[in-house]
Amino acid sequence: MTDSSRGGTPDDGRPLRRDAALNRERILHAAREIFGQHGLGVTLDDVARHAGVGVGTVYRRFPTKEALVRALFEHDLALRQKSAEEALAQPDPWQGLVDFLMLMTADLAENRGLHEVIMLGNHSSAPLETARGGMLPFLEELIRRAQESGQLREEVTPSDIPVMVHMLSQATQFTQGKRPDIWRRYIEILLNGLRQRPDNPPLTTPSLGNETVEQVMGLVRPAPKAE
Repeated sequence: MTDSSRGGTPDDGRPLRRDAALNRERILHAAREIFGQHGLGVTLDDVARHAGVGVGTVYRRFPTKEALVRALFEHDLALRQKSAEEALAQPDPWQGLVDFLMLMTADLAENRGLHEVIMLGNHSSAPLETARGGMLPFLEELIRRAQESGQLREEVTPSDIPVMVHMLSQATQFTQGKRPDIWRRYIEILLNGLRQRPDNPPLTTPSLGNETVEQVMGLVRPAPKAE
């Protein structure tokens, strides 16, 4: 008996049995919780205990941690790209940028594992790297639109955004679970600093630059498509 609608398929494309599919979903749910709380330092054994299944069951479905991370976070990265596309479709360039920053920061502040995948490239793979690198053109376009509208100060560069998102995510970690929403206070402060105003004092320290940020994050831009 199969139930392909309940839990995906193995690598060879065959539908999983219903019990195997349910175990797979249980493992993914447990992994999302434990990675989100503790980051990617947990082991597959930890995931098995959290899921309430045997270690062998986890290894049959996901022979390596990288396989589990890929299955878990490819969808999350696809959603982040979709949110960037929606932000670019926002008629108000400033609001589009704000919407994107709010969604991205909420995701990374609330999910430590996703933060490590996106910001640090931990336990990454070729599909995840392609998805991470694919975010860069969207971010550059969001910055360009907001600056051309006169709402974002000209000194801001695309390389500033990952640094700010990382700072905001770390603010949540700093509270050790006491104030997981504290990033919302600091994003308000940062947004006020990002807005273009006639009386803005100039920024005196240069940004890191795209190349440095990409090196720190382990990012590789996707190769341009052949014409």
